[in-house]
Amino acid sequence: MFDTHFNSHKRFDCPTASFFNNKTMRILFRVQSHSRWSLVIGTALLIGVLRLVHVNHTDGRRNTSPSAIPPQSQSAVDVFKCSRNDTMNNISSSIPPTHRNFLVYKHCRTFSRLLSPTPCQNDLFLLLAVKSTAIQVDRRSALRNTWGKKGYVQGKKLKLLFLVGKSSDTIQGYPLQQVLEWESRQFGDILQWDFDDSFFNLTLKEIHFLKWFRLECRWAHYVFKGDDDVFVHTSNLVEYVKDNKPSEQLYAGNIMSGYPVQDKQSKYFIPGEMYPNKPYPLYAGGGGYLMSNQTVLSLEVAASSIDLFPIDDVFVGLCLQKMNITLTHHSGFKTFGLKQGVTHFNPCIYRELMVVHKLNPTEMWTMWSLLQDPKLQCFRSRT
Repeated sequence: MFDTHFNSHKRFDCPTASFFNNKTMRILFRVQSHSRWSLVIGTALLIGVLRLVHVNHTDGRRNTSPSAIPPQSQSAVDVFKCSRNDTMNNISSSIPPTHRNFLVYKHCRTFSRLLSPTPCQNDLFLLLAVKSTAIQVDRRSALRNTWGKKGYVQGKKLKLLFLVGKSSDTIQGYPLQQVLEWESRQFGDILQWDFDDSFFNLTLKEIHFLKWFRLECRWAHYVFKGDDDVFVHTSNLVEYVKDNKPSEQLYAGNIMSGYPVQDKQSKYFIPGEMYPNKPYPLYAGGGGYLMSNQTVLSLEVAASSIDLFPIDDVFVGLCLQKMNITLTHHSGFKTFGLKQGVTHFNPCIYRELMVVHKLNPTEMWTMWSLLQDPKLQCFRSRT
């Protein structure tokens, strides 16, 4: 997001719609898993699925089995209302509409839950919390079958979770909310809230995730939080924290800072009325970072007393500043991708890293298959 980088302190080198046609959806995901992710074919299949949804819905043929729906907490059915803050009516007209809207509603911090994942198990070691949106069906499918696959890594249990808001995205007029509901029933890995899934609402996604973690997954030892277009070497993450204690503070990633962007054409633009002309606090690039249980719980406490900020990475940095903890820069978190001159698709490089941003679904599948090759032989390489 910003150009300012910091030198590495450490070097880590280690070689609901319950009326969906389940059979049709499995075919869709299987095709995505084994094809070259053709946009035309994928879109056509998705349209076909949604048409089946529409037909089945109008016919009233619904599977109402309670066991098919992930359990919901009380917060999932509560209804929250929030009115605009009229004391902000005198906002300068020079501030863009999206920023004005954020200021008028930034006091709204509690929204109902639409979809809940399956419960966290007591032996959960690493929670993979991934920010996604409804339209990214192919990305979620790729993650579920590559580095986010259910199971154990080095004997440690992993759980994949997608964080989403409410979206008006459609395919040929069919709402993708129905796809999310099917995914929720099929995989139990969707955590969705009733706010618009926009860039400025990523901070809402942050604070709602922190609250959910405290209430329903606080026994997870570590949390990786990142985007749905990053490649994560989960074995390296587990290896990195094996000698740490989840009760101690840990916040590791590509640590950076910078000044507010003044270009009004940039989505990162922040007017002076929203943040003074001084550096942002330190934070990790939002493409992916790693936290201990204690840090996640402490973040929620800090976040409760800090005004929402439109850029979620910076908001987390403001919380970390209040917590007064040490941030760990790790050169294995490539949240801006690999540097120029490095072969982008070299599995011998990837197996030494933690996170690489950004890969499309086909690249994700390809790199994963290369790293799973038992015949892969690598020499020490530089990144």
